[in-house]
Amino acid sequence: MQKPITDKTRCRRCGDCCRKGGPALHTADLPLIQDGTIALTDIVTLRPGEWVYDQPKQAVAPLSEEMLKIKGRDGTWTCMYFSPEGNTCGMYSTRPIECEVLFCEDIEPLKAMYEKDRLKRADLMPEGHPLLALMAEHDEKCAPHAMEILAKAARDGDHQAGEDLKEMVVFDQEIRRLVPEKTGMSVDMNDFFFGRPLRILLAGMNIKTYEAGGTLRFGFNG
Repeated sequence: MQKPITDKTRCRRCGDCCRKGGPALHTADLPLIQDGTIALTDIVTLRPGEWVYDQPKQAVAPLSEEMLKIKGRDGTWTCMYFSPEGNTCGMYSTRPIECEVLFCEDIEPLKAMYEKDRLKRADLMPEGHPLLALMAEHDEKCAPHAMEILAKAARDGDHQAGEDLKEMVVFDQEIRRLVPEKTGMSVDMNDFFFGRPLRILLAGMNIKTYEAGGTLRFGFNG
């Protein structure tokens, strides 16, 4: 285990920030992706309209723009490069810029750069890549904000909204099934290409999706 740092003017490497979520990625982090330090399979895309934890504001709010973020581990947002057992970071010497800037005793430097120069999926893919058009179609048909509106209406008993929501979730599922099948790429790439599955976003609204009678159904809780 690392010896804790007692100097209160710099990071004590306590791991609290890492447990609250991995960093968003900025243009300064592009070399880490290009040299393979950060693999695309380790990145999740958070899309406009998703509710996410804003570290500087310390509040949950909907995103206005796309964000690329290091995935979590063990079903949580704890950064996948963080080892809770040893309280260590697996890439500390080459950590992303947000990790370098963030200091829990003074978050002003992070606030100053938090929403600036964020990387987007298109920044990491060759111009004209065939998946770009498919990603754009998916963003249009499976927009988180539109999903939320349909989900709330379906919860209130709107049958057509429920059918439209079902069509949206099925499209999302099929995209995630077909792309790895047709391209041979790892299914772990889906989180980068298409963001979090709609099933996960709906679960955050206490809406369960399940198969019954050969069709997709929803369970509304709370």
